[in-house]
Amino acid sequence: MRRELIQPAPGEPGGQLLPDLFYVSWLGMTPGKIDCHVFILRGKPGLLLIDCGTPWGHEQMVRNMAHWGLKPEDVRTILLTHGHVDHVTGGYLFQRRGVEILGHREIGALAADGQTCRLDGSLADGDRLSRCGFDIEVIGTPGHTRGCLSFLIKVNGARCLFSGDVIMHDGRPGWTGDPGYNAADIVASLKRLLRVDFQHVCFGHGAIMDDRGQLFREALAQAARNDWERPTATT
Repeated sequence: MRRELIQPAPGEPGGQLLPDLFYVSWLGMTPGKIDCHVFILRGKPGLLLIDCGTPWGHEQMVRNMAHWGLKPEDVRTILLTHGHVDHVTGGYLFQRRGVEILGHREIGALAADGQTCRLDGSLADGDRLSRCGFDIEVIGTPGHTRGCLSFLIKVNGARCLFSGDVIMHDGRPGWTGDPGYNAADIVASLKRLLRVDFQHVCFGHGAIMDDRGQLFREALAQAARNDWERPTATT
């Protein structure tokens, strides 16, 4: 398989990465607003989401889901990679349907539009759980925030790593304004992820198929060259 960065073209409804792996939200989906990649894993018992997007992107995300035959009422669980606005603030729109939301205890309340929801349970490094027919390994990857988590999940026989915003598609950190941001922690997290056996990497603002750790190696090479200093607004 060719190593390929997956990004949607204007007007597309997201994409299907594997038979049971989709993304239905992305940065640039809502004009003038910030969104993230929301990934959907389709299991026989229901849908598992990695991050849940924003209130302003929610209606478009639901329309994108419909294009792929995915229904919001089939969502059972949401796993949060970290607590930034583009990743979590749409949570109340799912939670009021009874959807379970899990993430790091650092995330706390998810507030937006005067609405608040809380985690139904906290996750930590080393946890293992099963949801929607998928076995999930939780990996602590701090640096972007103190409470960043990555998830290793096998989808259609392929080991997929959902790494949040630990690093961007260009091998550099994203937004550095979080109080928990720590470049040394990102380096440590990247080195740890390189010890993980995975094929595809799906991160907060993109996906690279058949990556097998190349993005993280490129990021570490840039860090060693002190090439991480540049302005960014990505969260």
